[in-house]
Amino acid sequence: MSGSTLTPERIRKRLSRVFVSAFPDLDLQEAPSATMETVQGWDSIATLTLFMLTEEDMSISLGYDRIGEIKSFADLEALLVSKI
Repeated sequence: MSGSTLTPERIRKRLSRVFVSAFPDLDLQEAPSATMETVQGWDSIATLTLFMLTEEDMSISLGYDRIGEIKSFADLEALLVSKI
């Protein structure tokens, strides 16, 4: 993460913006509770998009071997926190 310290709160805010970017019908307040079941259009391609946008925004590699585990905002947030 290029030397910056990201608190859990900052990670959540940035990840929320990533989710809104990937899913324009979602608002920032809804993002943290987003799941594949509750977000229209969230499929495997959208998960790949989320990974790419998150990696770009956070300057981090998430490891695509874990992509199948991501079914919610919380899952991606937990993966992200484990990588920093």
